[in-house]
Amino acid sequence: MTRQQELISEIRNFVREKGYAPTIRELVARLDMSHGTVQRELIALASDGRIAKSDRTARSIRVLE
Repeated sequence: MTRQQELISEIRNFVREKGYAPTIRELVARLDMSHGTVQRELIALASDGRIAKSDRTARSIRVLE
């Protein structure tokens, strides 16, 4: 599983468990990735149109597929 697939899977799991989107810190805590890696992969996923996120809101990550 690629890092991007792992991130999407973890975002979906988090939303299913909690009912709201995770923050980057929460993703870092749940995955074996650094803050910079998570942030870089989220930017790449957003550029590819696989997720939507706002830089101004902490819990704005949404999987689009």
